[in-house]
Amino acid sequence: MSTDPHGERAMTTLAGRGIEVTNIERILADARSGAACALVVLGEPGIGKTRLLSELLVRSTTAGFDVSTGRGSELERQVPFGMVVEALDKPFAALDNQVLADLGPQRLAELAAVLPSLAGCGENQASSLGIERFKFYRAVRATFERLVAFRPQVLALDDVHWADPASVELVSYLLRRLVPGMVFALAYRPRQMPTLILDAIAHAAREGTLCALELAPLTITETAEALGERAESSMVESLYAASAGNPFFLEHLARTVRCGRPPSTCRPPHGKQHQNDIPTPLRTVILDELTGLTDDALAVLRAGAVAGDPFDVGLVAAIAEFDEPAVLKHFDELVASDLIRSTATPGQFCFRHPIVRRVIYDEVTPSRRLLAHRQAAHALARRGADLSARAHHVEQSAVTGDDEAITLLREAGLAAAPRAPVAAAGWFEAALHLLPKTGEQQQRRSQLLVSHANALADAGRLHDSRQVLEEVLESVSNESRGARVQIVRMIARTDHGLGRSEEARQLIVRALDVVQPSSVDAVTLELALAENCLVRRQWEQSICLAARAEKQARALGESAVLNLARSLLALALAHRGDAAKARDIANDVAHDMDSSADILAPELLWPLANLADSELHLDRFAAAARHAEQGLKISRATGHGWLVSRFLVAEAAAKLMLGRLPEASYAAESAVEVAQLFDNDQLRAAADGIHCWIEIANGNLPAALVAGRAAVEAVDRSPGARYAWLARAGYAEALIETGEYERGREAILATGGLELRDMPPAARPYFLQALVTVELAAGRIDAASAVTRRLEEDSAQGFSRAGQAHYARARVIAVSGDFRAAAAAANRAGECFGAAEMHVWVARARLEAGRALARTGDIGSAIGEFELAHSIFRDAGAVRLAGQAAQELRILGKRVPRRLDINEPNAPGTLTEREREVADRVVQGYTNREIAAELFLSPKTVEKHLARVFAKLGVASRAGVATAINRRIEY
Repeated sequence: MSTDPHGERAMTTLAGRGIEVTNIERILADARSGAACALVVLGEPGIGKTRLLSELLVRSTTAGFDVSTGRGSELERQVPFGMVVEALDKPFAALDNQVLADLGPQRLAELAAVLPSLAGCGENQASSLGIERFKFYRAVRATFERLVAFRPQVLALDDVHWADPASVELVSYLLRRLVPGMVFALAYRPRQMPTLILDAIAHAAREGTLCALELAPLTITETAEALGERAESSMVESLYAASAGNPFFLEHLARTVRCGRPPSTCRPPHGKQHQNDIPTPLRTVILDELTGLTDDALAVLRAGAVAGDPFDVGLVAAIAEFDEPAVLKHFDELVASDLIRSTATPGQFCFRHPIVRRVIYDEVTPSRRLLAHRQAAHALARRGADLSARAHHVEQSAVTGDDEAITLLREAGLAAAPRAPVAAAGWFEAALHLLPKTGEQQQRRSQLLVSHANALADAGRLHDSRQVLEEVLESVSNESRGARVQIVRMIARTDHGLGRSEEARQLIVRALDVVQPSSVDAVTLELALAENCLVRRQWEQSICLAARAEKQARALGESAVLNLARSLLALALAHRGDAAKARDIANDVAHDMDSSADILAPELLWPLANLADSELHLDRFAAAARHAEQGLKISRATGHGWLVSRFLVAEAAAKLMLGRLPEASYAAESAVEVAQLFDNDQLRAAADGIHCWIEIANGNLPAALVAGRAAVEAVDRSPGARYAWLARAGYAEALIETGEYERGREAILATGGLELRDMPPAARPYFLQALVTVELAAGRIDAASAVTRRLEEDSAQGFSRAGQAHYARARVIAVSGDFRAAAAAANRAGECFGAAEMHVWVARARLEAGRALARTGDIGSAIGEFELAHSIFRDAGAVRLAGQAAQELRILGKRVPRRLDINEPNAPGTLTEREREVADRVVQGYTNREIAAELFLSPKTVEKHLARVFAKLGVASRAGVATAINRRIEY
């Protein structure tokens, strides 16, 4: 972006914009001090957004910032990452070796998959899964985190309302995870802005990191200043009335007056501006500027409008069919007329304003436009240009039956799918429009439709994906029963993702009616019905169906179907609580999975997902983690993304139980990223639910509450969610841990009453334990004993359940005063948890045993228990629990190293007393306005204090403040 690419020049002076300029200076100062800042400049077309953004760039460059800029383009919105590549390609190409080394090969591979300048960099392969495109967004953020260590950064994006969907996702991601020491600036028209970004802007506003500048029309005084005339002159009054104070319209109306014509009465457009709703008078004014051009110059200008914005000499020459010296000569004429302008890149030019380009493009006749796009596609092919750049022009110029165009659009879709599934879906759809609906093309059409459906699913558009799959089902002949069964399964799984389990059941039952009994197709559909029953928590029916399918698959000798049947049967049995049978079957499945000759076979994915889930219920957490990781590896190697979220949740749960909390957090955060990209409440319930549970173990209760609320809200929007129990119970435990005992109790009981009927039996002990906490806190000892007896009734099913029973009994006994018996029960709990490798729970039991021993006067033994608990908690990253163990040791006179106190004098990150007051209230969930009211400050003052808090703690959000304070508290 040049400093004034849209030509708003004198017509958009900064007269009257003093507040905006002051805000810019304040934002730059905050970023220099290490705060994370977002700036949004919004307003109607032509109001001066670009000019103000340009002012930011000038001032930030003067202040020593590195600047990266990009701009959305109205006519190229289907080209993936167009705005991102423009903004990041050159600055990231100049990264020094140290930054590249710090990023690591995997992040570098993710960047290289999108940015042409880094193509070929990185030893690793980028993820091939559309569902994991968030890895590229993480890599971009990580790069800026490293860059701000050298110099503060500004990333400025103009015309964001025209951003392609892939760029929209990155913008939304960066807004939600702002980088300290960086200004992220956006300019846009609010009524055309994608909802995803508006939601992220609202999030930044809630976090207190956003400054929004909404530009109003010029006053008549500002109009006069811009025109260089007296405010009382008739020309100023006339132009002000005609333009309504819009600088862009004022500029063009002033051109007509200075050419001796009266001003038009056009008004700036309001509402959403489509391609043809430019007001006729304004269109006429712009077209009048073309009247003095030669025919050849006009042809070059029109070729530029087709080529893109910005455009280069070579491509325009190919479209206009002129040689490059002639094009450059005509460019001189067009620059002199101020229709186009040169950019910072040699040989590259841009239009004075996007509206100017739009008007000129619309004036190209349809036949000439088709030919121009075709010539552009051929020229780009000769250059070896990116598939997406070529596909844009091919889509605009191909005709039905053009086999070469169909092939290119399909290849462009396949190439775009891992990073830009919305663009991929568009290319597949375009190819389908060109493909004749004839019998000989049916197989090719079906393959394209499946690719289209998968891209739509990866984009989170499950309803649209299902419609496309229904079209595939209709097109597959009855003779191709195997293919029909696979499509039925895909539709059923899509219905499960949409929370439409009853519709999925009906579809499967109808398909079963027309297949041959006991055939491979029948067994496959029965397994689909068993999956459906599992989703609907009909465990007995699921077991019956899976057992029958397992018997039939064995008789048929179909190993792939047999593994799927056995893994599903193990999971259904584990859900019902029949651990012994489930364990035997899971062992057999695990042996087959682990000894498979083809370790990357996609048919292993569903058995692995079922196996990992069943192992979680069977206290085989290390095996569950290993099989989840294997599933992720196969998914990435084969490009099958359906089960990635499920594998991530299983990995997070397994590593939580194993006490590998940083790894568990990473997996959970990845699952949350997937759910957000999919915009899917089924996935949100599971991902945010497990994230909540992990944050409780981490000791970050504010983050746990946020995740828990998000999980419950997802369930409220999708009541049939498979993991509704996890969402509600996880949030319940977060409430209980923060002292909201009765609210927590109500939330747990919402999972099926005192019996917790909606929850798999293997999961119930963890949350029955939370009920014990509630009853003991309320002094209801008999109720706590009753819950403990329920735990003891189920203790034979596995080490974790036995451990929970002993742990609950230890707590109840301690209340009665028999501390030696309590210590003995806690030690038995620790042994059981140890056998299951549940390290954090081992430490909890040790902590309980130490407390009981201390009450008996056995100080030496108590110190030993506390030291062991403290060591385990510390190594696992369970900060709050480590703090509890350290406090117990200090009470007994044992010296324990302290973590950095946030208020320790002269320590890095030290907060002033006022900053600490603000930070404390942020942790408690206060808004800026509420903090201001309580501390008798203005909201602006609170913003300033909060910016300094962000900078000192090295965080980018209010949630980050809570995390930092919780992690810096004393042990």
